[in-house]
Amino acid sequence: MYQISNEKFGLFVTELRKKKNLTQKDLAEKLYVSDKTVSKWERGVCLPDVSVYKELCSILGISLNEFLAGEDIAQENIIQKSETNIIEVIRDNINKQKCLKVMKCILVFIFICVVSVIGFTIYRLKKPQNYISPVAKDSIEMQTAELLAGSDGVFVYKFITTDKYKKLKLHIYRYESGKLSDQDKVKMGFEDSGSPKSGEIVMVPDFDNYVIKLIISGDGNKLSTEIPILENVEDREYYGRAATEIQNIADIRYNKQQPLIAFLYDDETMSVPALDDLINSQTEFISNNDYVYYVAFEFCK
Repeated sequence: MYQISNEKFGLFVTELRKKKNLTQKDLAEKLYVSDKTVSKWERGVCLPDVSVYKELCSILGISLNEFLAGEDIAQENIIQKSETNIIEVIRDNINKQKCLKVMKCILVFIFICVVSVIGFTIYRLKKPQNYISPVAKDSIEMQTAELLAGSDGVFVYKFITTDKYKKLKLHIYRYESGKLSDQDKVKMGFEDSGSPKSGEIVMVPDFDNYVIKLIISGDGNKLSTEIPILENVEDREYYGRAATEIQNIADIRYNKQQPLIAFLYDDETMSVPALDDLINSQTEFISNNDYVYYVAFEFCK
C-alpha cells in the first residue's frame, strides 16, 4: 500500500508522542497494542495496520493526510494533499495488480510446459488489454481512500490502456423527474503529450456542500473539478441519496460513451436499480427518483 518510508514515519510518531507527554506504553495502551509494537513503529521496523490509523491520528492530534505524509501540512495545502493521497493510494493498488498478473503468468508458463499451450499463453500475454474497473471496496487502498474522502464515501475506478487516444471525456447528464434537464462534459486532452496507459477516475460526493468532486489522473496528468448538485432545490438538505455504479471490469470501446455511475437523490422513497437496469430502462428508473446525475466515460481516438 502507498505510504511514507518506515523511518520517516517512525521519527514523526516519536516526535508527536513526546509532544503529548506519552510513553510508548501509554500510546500502546490507548491503541490496545503492545509497547513492543509501538517501539517497532518508531524504530522504522514496520508500519501500523490500517485499522488503527484513525485512532492513532486522534491520539496524536493530526489529520489522516498528515499521517500519510509524515509531516505537518499547512491549512491551505490540505485539499491538494488529500487529492494526492487518494490518487497515490489507488495507484499503488494498480501496481500491485500488475505484479500479481506477472506472477500468475509465470506460474502458468512453468506448469503447462507444452509448446502449443505456451504459444497460446504468450499470445494472451501480448494481446492488448484495455479496460476500466472499480477498485474493490474491501481493499486496504479503498478503505484508506474512504477515510480520506469523508462521510459520503468515494467511488474509484482504475483504467488500463495499450492503445493511444487523444481525449478522455466524462459526460454528465442531469435528470429531473425523469426528464433530461441539463448535460455537460469534462475532458482531458492528450494531443500534445502521450496518452496515459493507466490512471484513475475518482468521484467524491460531498452532500454538505452540494457538489460531487471529480479527479482524473494518469501518468503525471491530473484534472480536478466539481459537479454541482441539487442547485436551487428547496429543502435539499432533507433529500436521501444513493449511487449505482459498474460492478465488474468493462472493456474500453473507443469513441463510444459507456456507463460509469449514477448518483440518485429523492425526498421520499428511493429506487436504486443496478446501473445496467437504469441504462436499459432509463425512463422507468430515472422517473422513480427526483434527481439523477448519470456519468458516462468515453476514450476518444
